Amino acid sequence: MLKYQIFFGAIVLLIIIWNIFSFKRGEIRLRRFFIFISFWLFVLLAIIFPEETNKIAKFFNITRGADFFIYISIIVIFYTLFKIYEKIEQIERNITKIVREIALIKKDREDNF
Repeated sequence: MLKYQIFFGAIVLLIIIWNIFSFKRGEIRLRRFFIFISFWLFVLLAIIFPEETNKIAKFFNITRGADFFIYISIIVIFYTLFKIYEKIEQIERNITKIVREIALIKKDREDNF
């Protein structure tokens, strides 16, 4: 095993352990836990068996496994950004609704006095 495999493999194992503890503390839900664990196990396998990533890449007519994972990473990053943007929009709508309700309550109180 090469030095980079040991180094990055240890980091991934720490991330997996952290996810397990986060799940046990109730900080993440079961679905997200399985997604995270599956992703990090896949990353760990790619670190341990880097030659296999080339086979996966060739299936998609991409020459190198590293290039394939860069493409996948870019897609995942854009998807994540889109989901974050949606969540921010939802939060802004909720804040606007709450502020309107508070303003109406304050207006009613002022009218009653």
